[in-house]
Amino acid sequence: MTSALSARIGRTAREGVFPGLDLMGAAIAGLLVLDALITLVLEVLFLPLYVGQGTLPAAAPAVSEAAGQVASGVSTGAIALPLSALAAAVINVLLVHGMGTVSSSFAAMSLPLSAWTVGFALMIFSGPGGDIMLLQDWPTLALLVGGLLPAGLYLYWRATTRYAGEGGY
Repeated sequence: MTSALSARIGRTAREGVFPGLDLMGAAIAGLLVLDALITLVLEVLFLPLYVGQGTLPAAAPAVSEAAGQVASGVSTGAIALPLSALAAAVINVLLVHGMGTVSSSFAAMSLPLSAWTVGFALMIFSGPGGDIMLLQDWPTLALLVGGLLPAGLYLYWRATTRYAGEGGY
């Protein structure tokens, strides 16, 4: 069954899941996956970027009230500008394309995007000290959509054009 399926898609059983991936290709693939995780960390760190001048509320009589007002009103007057969502869209497509030059396998091409997705999912949870990297707001959603949608569409396009050129199934 496996050999029949492998012969049907033009691959031998020796090539495995990642055809044409030698030692240098595996090293480049590992670097591309590591680059996906490094860029995710940078995108998350630059996600809370605001444009404009924020105003602090007037001083409150009690310290606890003042702390609550300052914490909720720092961004009053400033506008969130999640440029890292745009950067994630471009970088993830380039990482998937770079993996496509190393191996023509769909599974290999999806490795950087899979690593980025797992890293994003891990950053949603709080850390050991209770720190939360990603808040539940619209810039986080923009980062998720910007990181997954363009690269996913590029993967879909590469897979459909590849199999359409081979006659499909």
